[in-house]
Amino acid sequence: MNLKRLFIVLMLMTFALTVPALARRMSADPAPSYPDIVKIGSNANISDGTIVNSVVAVGGSAGIAGEVNEDVVSIGGNVLLKPSANVHRNVVSIGGIVRRESGARVGGEIQEVAVPQSVTAVTVLGSKMGPSFMFIASIFLGLVSFIGLLAIGVFAGLVFPKRIGWTSVSIENHPVKSFLWGLLWLVLALPITFLLLFSVIGIPLILAQFVVYGLALALGYVSVNQVIGKKLLGAFKRYNQPMVTEIIWGIVLLTLINLVPVLGSLVSFVVCTMGIGAAWLSRFGDM
Repeated sequence: MNLKRLFIVLMLMTFALTVPALARRMSADPAPSYPDIVKIGSNANISDGTIVNSVVAVGGSAGIAGEVNEDVVSIGGNVLLKPSANVHRNVVSIGGIVRRESGARVGGEIQEVAVPQSVTAVTVLGSKMGPSFMFIASIFLGLVSFIGLLAIGVFAGLVFPKRIGWTSVSIENHPVKSFLWGLLWLVLALPITFLLLFSVIGIPLILAQFVVYGLALALGYVSVNQVIGKKLLGAFKRYNQPMVTEIIWGIVLLTLINLVPVLGSLVSFVVCTMGIGAAWLSRFGDM
């Protein structure tokens, strides 16, 4: 499957569905204008008697007691619909749950996209048991993350060596260009999500968008690790090593760098951004 072509089709569908809706709104008779509520890193609460257009909470929960003319979306949080809530369209929670109290009205669908409960359980338990447990939990989650990255890297290197190879070529030949392309797509991610909310089938397209971005990140991240591992092994005069070996050494080195405060976060951001851009430049390794 040509994922680049799928992404282009996704964007064209978004604009095809969005532009007519916006045109109808602009040509229609003036109507009362209500605000769109967008919260990033905090909760979005709509009190009883308040009317808003739509509600989006990223990294927080949404508590609805008033009226929402369109959708309620929470990414990384829960949605609580109180008895006085009246949502005219859809209610979506990605990474959380939707709790609908008796009397709450929803005109569209209620959708929940779950995440692994082990992560949520560790976080909740840690908050109850204090800092010492949180330290142990952070070490545990770090080990699980490291093992998971190794598993993904080995799997990708064995099953998709051609795609990893072409994406790595893009990184080695065009590192700056790959980073800039990745930065562009990261900047466009949130506006594209908002545009999709205006379309008739916006929620499935938002999920498809996350899948495409996730595949680009996974492919690009593994490819960057392969390049780093190749350079590291080359410094010790170990050339022409198997791709999986290069990927493993790259992941080990990046994991150690991530332990350094500030620098680790900065390097991770650059690596992930460059990986997404390289996946796009290489047409998801399908050159």
